[in-house]
Order: sequence, then structure tokens, then C-alpha cells
Amino acid sequence: MNASVDDKAAPPKRAIKLSAVRRPISLKIFGIALGLLVMMACVTLVSSIQVRRLGDQLDFLASYFIQLDQIMGDVRANGLGEIILMERIFTNVPKMSLPAARAAADASVKDAGGCDSNAMRVAGGKIRQSPAPLADQQLVLYELIKLCSDRQLERAGAMVAQARALEAVQADRDQVELFANLRIQVSEIAPARAQLHAAFEDYLKEMLVRQSPAEERVRSVIRANVEQNRAAVSREISDVTDIIHAATRSSAERAQHMEQRVRVLSWGITIAAVFLGLLFAAYITRSLVKPVHDLLSGTKAIEGGNLNIEIKLQSADEIAELGDSFNHMVRELRQKEAIKDMFGKYVDPRVVQTLLERREFAQTGERRVMTVFFSDLAGFTAVAERLTPSGVVKLLNEYFTLMAQAIRAQNGIIDKYIGDSVMAFWGPPFCAENEHAALACLAALEQQERVARFQAMLPEVLGLRKDVPTVSVRMGLATGDVTVGSIGSDEARSYTVIGDTVNLASRLESVNKQYGTALIISEETRVLAKDAIEVRELDSVRVVGKTDAVRIYELLARKGTLAPARAQLRDEYEASLQRYRERKWDEAQRGFERCLAVDGHDGPSKLFLARIERMRAAPPAEGWDGAWTLAEK
Repeated sequence: MNASVDDKAAPPKRAIKLSAVRRPISLKIFGIALGLLVMMACVTLVSSIQVRRLGDQLDFLASYFIQLDQIMGDVRANGLGEIILMERIFTNVPKMSLPAARAAADASVKDAGGCDSNAMRVAGGKIRQSPAPLADQQLVLYELIKLCSDRQLERAGAMVAQARALEAVQADRDQVELFANLRIQVSEIAPARAQLHAAFEDYLKEMLVRQSPAEERVRSVIRANVEQNRAAVSREISDVTDIIHAATRSSAERAQHMEQRVRVLSWGITIAAVFLGLLFAAYITRSLVKPVHDLLSGTKAIEGGNLNIEIKLQSADEIAELGDSFNHMVRELRQKEAIKDMFGKYVDPRVVQTLLERREFAQTGERRVMTVFFSDLAGFTAVAERLTPSGVVKLLNEYFTLMAQAIRAQNGIIDKYIGDSVMAFWGPPFCAENEHAALACLAALEQQERVARFQAMLPEVLGLRKDVPTVSVRMGLATGDVTVGSIGSDEARSYTVIGDTVNLASRLESVNKQYGTALIISEETRVLAKDAIEVRELDSVRVVGKTDAVRIYELLARKGTLAPARAQLRDEYEASLQRYRERKWDEAQRGFERCLAVDGHDGPSKLFLARIERMRAAPPAEGWDGAWTLAEK
């Protein structure tokens, strides 16, 4: 396209002040960014406050209730340890005095560094490793557990007092009442434990003074008193634990409620921010983004093949000028597409595209291996004589439409229509180098299937109720070297293929008449397409214009779809053909007769039975290669 035409077609350009256009857009974008940042800051601030409150609640829960529960658990566990040691001491009275055991336990605690669980394990391990008798070790362990349990109770009482003094607790009446009740319950554990220990120590003193078994009654009474005090201590600890658990659940529920409130509040502010952001975005979209989106949609529509589109932009900026250029481009593309569509009815659009993309190909040519196809309506002349001219044209148009669909579906190129004949070819660049033969065979089989459909359509196509003509199609396929290119004069050219392979394909289409077949392919076609088709070897022939014999095959079906009867016929026929080439006339004759028993209308078998009679009457000369020379084109 020359520059003068473009200049005339282009709309007048608009003068635009870029500063006046860009400043509002930049302010809008900055406003969106600033608004979103402010809303994000609000969300962060509110969330931080709520999260801090939630953190305080969780910290209070972890610092007091959970630790108090852990202390009570340790006291309960230590109490069980004390009872176990008491039971052992009941059966094995120590020799050590209680003051000495208390002094040893106090020294162990100081040596271990305190009464936490690790320190108690260290202290207990050293006591068990001491050389003292087992009963004395158990008494020292008892005093160790007693001492540490008392300290843990003191720590629990101090923690309750500390929590009660907190400002947040003082501000909550329920919390004040809770910790007051908890302080009372914790303070009642120590007297109960003191009674338990006093009862046990009375028993121990009694054991040290009265060694006679006759005093068993006294010891039983004291042991019963110990058990009664142990149960009282356990109840006191359980009461404290119940209060702590109830408070823990209440505090956890409060934290969960706060978490839910934080989530709802955060989502509410976030949704509000999103809503306001969408309002800003909608405003910007109307002034800037929508025209860009329209241009993008138009571009995608063109990519999809829709050229009936025109963009109308209301803005007065560079985007509007871009829209004018876009509309001008679409009009040019629409005009070119109309030309391509018109020529596509005469030349395959893929050929047009190839010539446009490879302009040198329109002036030269190249040699390639391709597959060439010829077909012809059998007896069409007789059929045409029975129809009006419009009927003939209508019949051919319907027929060619069905055949062209099958060819193009397999990437074939229709070269030309010659009367009622079709010439087509397959090969690069329209399909891969290793698949053109298979695609051509599949297209031919599809066309044969469509012939039956075409026959069923004829009454409606021709407007006939009776005397509907019967149609059949002969086809020939050959694969080999061809010259492909744009051939013709300076005034008129045709993108076509020429060469011996083209002539062979045309001859094979005609050979169908002699063999009574519908679809014959060459040896090269069979070799390349063998993984996709089922064939029967027909013969070895010399066609008109060729001195070398070529093997020809009948194309029967797609791979794996051949009916069992047809497979039996093929195998019997090919075996009989081999006997024929070996001059075993009698065996060959019986074999071809068996073929006719499978299919009484098999044309090739009938042909060879007639040939055998001629061979018997005039045997071939020595060196005969089994090929048959065809006298007709």
C-alpha cells in the first residue's frame, strides 16, 4: 500500500495538550493510591488495637490461669507421690529421725537450685544414689516432696494475690469475686495438708516407739486418719482446680469472642475499603480504562476473525486518535479479507496464504515428495444426458461440496475440478512430510463413504421421485516426486503439481475400470501409509506411457476396521496372485474361484480367471515378470 492512499484514508489528527490530559489522570491514580493507603492504615490501626487487647487477654490466661492449673497439677501429683512414699514407709520403718530427714531434704533443694520439676528430679536422683538405707531415702524423698509442695502452694497464693491486684481485674467485678474465692480455696489447702502430715508423723513416731506387732491396732487407726486427711487434701485441690478450669474456659471464651470481633471489624473495614476502591476504579475506568479495554476487545475480535467491528471513543486524547487508526486498520483488513474470501472459492485459502508469505514461491517452484489424487464419477456422461443443465450443475455442486469437505478435513489441497473429476494433492507445507500419504488415503475412504450419503440425497437434490441415477466414484492415488509451484503465463497462473506421479495417479483412477474396483493406490503410497490403512495387492502393471512395472493395491479400509469376510477374500486373493505369477495356473484358478465364493462380484478375481484362460492358450515367454501391460489410459 502506498503512502498517498494511506494519507487520504487517514482521519485528520487532533491537537492535544498532553499536560492538560495527563494531570487529571495522575491525580486520579494518586487519589486511588492515597485513599487505599489511608483505608489500609485504618484497618491496620483498628486491627492492632483489637489484637493488642486479644493479646493481653491471652497473656493473662497464660500468665495466671494456665500457670495456676499447672501448679495445682504439680501439687496433686506430688500429693500422690507423698501417699506412695507413706505406704512404703508403713511397711519399712526408717531409722532416720524426722528433723534429720527435713534437714537433708532442705539441703537437697538448695543444692538443686529450687523446687521446679527439673530441680526436683536432680535432687531426687541424688537422694536415691546416696548410701543411706532405702527406708531413710524414702523418708528424705517424702520431706523433699512435702517441702516443694508447700513452696508451690505459697507461689500459687502469691500469684492469686498478684492477679487480684491488677487494674484490669479490679475493673471487673466478676474477676474480683473469682480471685477472692480462689484465694480462699488455695489458703485452705495448706491446713488440710498440715493435718495429713501431722497424722502421718504421728504414725511414724508411734512406729519408732512401739516396735511390737501387737500394736497393729494403733497403727491401723493412725493409717485410717492419714487416709481421711489425704482425701480432704484431694478435695481441696479439686475445688481449686475446678475454679481454675472454669475461669480458664471463661477467659478462653472471652478471647474467642474478642478474636471474632476483631475478624468481623477487620472484614467490615476491608469490605468498605474495597467498595470505595471499586467506586474509584469505576470512575477511572469510564475515563481511561474503558477505551483501552475497547481497543483490546477489538484486537481480540480481529484475532478471532471478526472484522465487522468499529470502535467509537468519546475521549479527546491520544486514545481517541489510536481508536481512529484502529478503525482505519480494520477497514483495510476487511477489504483484504474480502479479496481473500473471493479468491478462496477459486484457490484454496492455504495456497493464497503460502503465496503471500513466500512471494518467491510464486515465481519459482520446488521438487517435493507428495501424494496426488484423482477421482471421476463413473458413467457421468450418461447421467448428465438425462438431466437438465441446471440439474447437472446442482448435482455437481452438491457432489463437489461433499468431496471437498472430506479432502480439506485431511489437510488436502484441491488443485482443480475437471468436468466431473477432482484433482487434489497432499504434502508440505500443508501437512507433515511423513503423513501426506496416510491423510490422502483417509480422505479417499471418507469420500467413498460420502458417496453413499450423496446417493441418498439425489432425489431431493434433483427433485426426482423415480429413475434416480446411480452414482459411483473411481479414485487413484500415487506418491512420488512432483514439481510444485505457480505455473502458467504472465497473465494467468495456477498453483499446481506436475510430473510422472501426477500422470500415474490419473492412470490408476482409470485402471479401476478394468479391475472393477473403486480405489487404487500405488506401491509408494502403500509403503508410507501402511500403519493407517488396510489394502489388497491387485497386480503388477505397466501403465500407458511407462516401461517399468508398478505394483498396485486396492485401498480397502482404515487400519483395524476390515470386515472378516473382506480379510479372508484379501488373503485368498493375494495367495492366488502369487501362484499366478509362478505360472501355477490350476492352483491360481482354484484360488480365484474360492475368492468368488466369498464375493461373487469381486472384479479382480473375475479378471484373473479370464487372464488364466488366455495364459493357457498363449503362455508368456521365458523371463516373464508377472506384470500386465495395460493398453488403455
